[in-house]
Amino acid sequence: MTASAPGRPKHGLLSTIAVFTAAFLAMLDLSISAVAMPAIREDLNASLAGLQWIFDAYAISFASLLLVGGLISDRLGHRTGLIISLGLFVAGSALCAFAPSVGTLIAGRALQGAAAAMLVPGSLAMIAQISRDAAHRARLVGIWSGLTGAAIALGPVVGGWLVETLGWRSIFGINLPVGVAVIVLLVTVVPAAARNRQGRIDVPGLVLGALWSAALAYAVIEGNVQGWTSPVIVGAFVVAAVALVAFLVVELRQTHPMMPVRLLGQRAFAAASVISFVMGFALSSSFYFLSLLLQEVLGYGPLGAGLGFLPAAIALTVMAPLAGWLFARLGAALLVTGGLLLGAVGLFGLTLGGVDTPYLHLSWAVALIGVGWGLALPPTNAVALGSVPPQQAGAASGTVETALQFGTVVGIAVLGTVQAIGLTSDLRGRLADAGLPEQLSGDAADQIAAGQSPDLSSFTGDLERVTAEAFAHGLHLAFVLGAVVVGLSALVALVGLPRRTRPAPDGGESSPAELSTVSTTP
Repeated sequence: MTASAPGRPKHGLLSTIAVFTAAFLAMLDLSISAVAMPAIREDLNASLAGLQWIFDAYAISFASLLLVGGLISDRLGHRTGLIISLGLFVAGSALCAFAPSVGTLIAGRALQGAAAAMLVPGSLAMIAQISRDAAHRARLVGIWSGLTGAAIALGPVVGGWLVETLGWRSIFGINLPVGVAVIVLLVTVVPAAARNRQGRIDVPGLVLGALWSAALAYAVIEGNVQGWTSPVIVGAFVVAAVALVAFLVVELRQTHPMMPVRLLGQRAFAAASVISFVMGFALSSSFYFLSLLLQEVLGYGPLGAGLGFLPAAIALTVMAPLAGWLFARLGAALLVTGGLLLGAVGLFGLTLGGVDTPYLHLSWAVALIGVGWGLALPPTNAVALGSVPPQQAGAASGTVETALQFGTVVGIAVLGTVQAIGLTSDLRGRLADAGLPEQLSGDAADQIAAGQSPDLSSFTGDLERVTAEAFAHGLHLAFVLGAVVVGLSALVALVGLPRRTRPAPDGGESSPAELSTVSTTP
């Protein structure tokens, strides 16, 4: 440990506001773009694959760097790390706000995610510097967890209002003045922190982890566009497989691995990791697909679509704290199993959404997704933390959070591909049934999926309605697959998680109070 000891904050309240706002911005941008996708699609002529990349680029960077983000922050000193990461986040936001093309927007989102990977753990670590009192520090950690969860839940609502009033670029532009203001606060009111030069950054694990996830996402997202037998797509799948195997080998041999793969040999921890991945795959990615359902099928504007997320946000906010009380009484297995099954029912309920379906007929399904999320994720994280020795708690927490984010990446890619295939095949059939030649209907369906406007002057029907109905068909397929995967993961919870609260390896026990500070962010 080097450098001088950190001093006391000059202004405790302002320091707290600065640190909490930095984390809030990072987590908000995980979901705020969901309701902007149709507007981006129209303005930049983005394809469905392009929209998936815009959403996935943030998650890939965030997940790939999250496990080393905290270590980098330690090396720099937490205040310096926050300032640098927030500066990069503002730069990425500016790139997004002024993006002239889909490619530039994707690059900006990737930079945002990379910055957030250091910003989030760094902001949590800063709480220890802001508050020296243990009880006060525990309250701050609880508030921090609640705020980051609220940021994810409220992202679509805030994004909908901004897109409706100021346009889609404003959801990124708002980060510029807020981010600069927070940087000024960090520089002026937060004292410098000591640097920790111990520990090595696992560069091979970092590179291989990012490579396999990006290659897999590319292969799945672009496979429907370039053809599944295309040499590029086949090559991407091969690269993903080889990089994943190499990643596991490297991590097993590392003295200080980025991801402690050996922990997966413990049944409870392995089950918690699988469940986190599945929740990202189906429940977290459902934010993206729900936005398309509300706007492309039901015809709501961005603000209406954002408000459509409120049942899930409210349910998540209410059920996550309740999970702590239930966890002590029911145990992890029953609570997580129940939460996953409720989430699966919610996903399946979204298949009722059609062009003429009133939103009220779907609101219960949206709420169930939030209920399932709130009940399942906190105890899953608590089991992961309680199944390892205290000195490995940080690695366990990072691994489960990374599994969640990688699940989101793969979910957007896989379910998005299912949705795109369903859309194009159904639209081809509908156009052909309306009397268009097979070749023309096929080309038109491909162009619509690619974000283009085909010349269908010979089509006498309501093209907008036909397209919306085909969109709904593709989304229904994605929701059904997501529901099935979540339902199957309930079996993993029932078999792999402990039935009752078990003492932690150090003789302690995961209490409801401790559980309430566990991240509940999708």
